[in-house]
Amino acid sequence: MSAKTLTLVKGGHKYIFRYRRGSENEIVDSIIELAEDAQTNLDWLDAATLSFQVAQGAAVDCHTTMIPAQAPPAPE
Repeated sequence: MSAKTLTLVKGGHKYIFRYRRGSENEIVDSIIELAEDAQTNLDWLDAATLSFQVAQGAAVDCHTTMIPAQAPPAPE
């Protein structure tokens, strides 16, 4: 499975987060740590936005897994 990427550009800094499906909790934990770190300019709104994007991606993956692609109709 390919890696997922989130990118945030803010105040001359570029934050790039790469993670694999199934490691969403770990990436959200990393985002929270950055928001708590006074040496970064990542704030709680940024953390909430990025976490929401991670959750959306996980929901799409879940939906795709749970609903198989529809097969084309059989020829008559």
